[in-house]
Amino acid sequence: MVLQEAKGEWSMRLRRKTSLTLAAAVAAAQSTLLQAQQSVAPTFQAAINDIRTIAIAAGTLVAGMVGLVGLGRTAYKLSQGDTDSMTALIFAIVGIVLGFLANTFIT
Repeated sequence: MVLQEAKGEWSMRLRRKTSLTLAAAVAAAQSTLLQAQQSVAPTFQAAINDIRTIAIAAGTLVAGMVGLVGLGRTAYKLSQGDTDSMTALIFAIVGIVLGFLANTFIT
């Protein structure tokens, strides 16, 4: 029984010492952490700008492709004399307009 109490006391002392050492290390590193945070901020802004540029390009490309496919369908339907060619033309125009909107509104 005496051995278990001594072991428990030693463990408690070790925990206190470890927690005090950890608190001192965090307090000492606080200024370094703040400096690191300030230097990383421009990098995050550059990453946000890159993601925004990729979103604009992808939106413009996808909507432009939809518009081109719609124009191709319109040309095919007009050449075949299909009465549904105006619907395909409207889809093509909407796709092209969405491409322009993606290019201008995502800023």
